[in-house]
Order: sequence, then C-alpha cells, then structure tokens
Amino acid sequence: MTRKTTNDWLAAMATAFSLIACYGTLAAIAVLGALGVTIALNEVIWAGAIVLFAALALVALVFRWRRHRQNSPIVLAGIGFLLIAFTMVISYERIVELAGFAFLCAGTFVDWRIGRGRGSDVA
Repeated sequence: MTRKTTNDWLAAMATAFSLIACYGTLAAIAVLGALGVTIALNEVIWAGAIVLFAALALVALVFRWRRHRQNSPIVLAGIGFLLIAFTMVISYERIVELAGFAFLCAGTFVDWRIGRGRGSDVA
C-alpha cells in the first residue's frame, strides 16, 4: 500500500473502529448474555476507546484536509466527535450518541467523496 492509499483509509478505519468499539461490544455482550456468559466490562475504558477512535478519525481528516482544503468534512466530523465525547464523558444520551456517530460518518463519507472526485491530481 502506498502512503496515499493508506492515508485515504485512515479516517474510515478509525470511524469503523469507533463504531465497532461501541456497538460491536454491545452486540458481543448481548450474544454472550444470551448464551449465559456474563462479562464485567470497565465502562471508563470502553468509553475511552470509543472517544479515542473518534478523535483519531478527526485527526486523519485534518491530515486529509491539507490535500483538498474543503472544510465540510472537518466540521461534520468535529461536531460528531464533540457529541460522542460529550455523551461518553459528561452525560450519556442514546440520541446524542447516535447523532455523533452520524456526523462522524458523514464527515468521513464527504471526505471520501471529495478525494474520489479530485482523482489523481491530488498529491
């Protein structure tokens, strides 16, 4: 993989890891609970991992911003990160969490579309 290709996928991977850390863990706990297995999960570490991956996605988008100079992915992902961080650290609300992930995913998607539209002229 070239550096250009790797940078193209960093934001998407970090966003996916944040989603998996949140909802994948919930799904795994639900499946194991249905099988009769209980798990003691440290919620602080769990929330920290979710926020960390969301922050990594935002940082990756900032690095990609240096290529295309479009602000919309940064604004969308920034709002998403703030909503996710707020709901994980300050006051948990399911709807705020979902909105945060929607904004983070939208920012990543818009960045991906900008990168595709620019083609090979992006250095």
